[in-house]
Amino acid sequence: MNLVVLIGRLTRDPELKFGQSGKAYSKFSLAVDRPFSKGEADFINCVAFGKTAELIGEYLRKGKKVAINGKLQMNRYEVNGEKRTSYDVVVDTMEFIESRGGDNSSEFSAPTPSYAAPKAAEPPQGDFGSSSSFDEDEFPF
Repeated sequence: MNLVVLIGRLTRDPELKFGQSGKAYSKFSLAVDRPFSKGEADFINCVAFGKTAELIGEYLRKGKKVAINGKLQMNRYEVNGEKRTSYDVVVDTMEFIESRGGDNSSEFSAPTPSYAAPKAAEPPQGDFGSSSSFDEDEFPF
C-alpha cells in the first residue's frame, strides 16, 4: 500500500502551470515538523494535478498550514548525462488547516474546506520516465 498523509506548512508559493494539453499541475514543498525533535523539519516535495492543482495555486501561499493525502512516487531522469532520482508526493486530496497566524480561520471564502480531485483527473501510475500513457514533454519536471 502506498499512502502518504502529511501536515505541514508551505515553504514557498506554489507553482501553478499548465501542460500542453491544458491540464493544470502545481508543484510545492511542505515543511513537516519532526515529532520528537524540536525545531527540526523535513522538506517534502509535492505535486498536484487537475482541479486540486488549481485550488492549491489559487488559495495557498508560503506559510499556510495544510494536510495532504497522496502517494509517494519515485522519478528517474537525466541531467547532463548524469542519472538522478527524486521522490515526490502526488497529492490526491488537500485540506486547509489554518492561516499562518495560527488562528484556525480562513482568509478566503471557499465553499468547502477540502477538495478531492475526481478520479478521472488522477495522474498516471508508475514512473514518469516509463513507457506509459504519460507524455514526458507534458510536465517538465
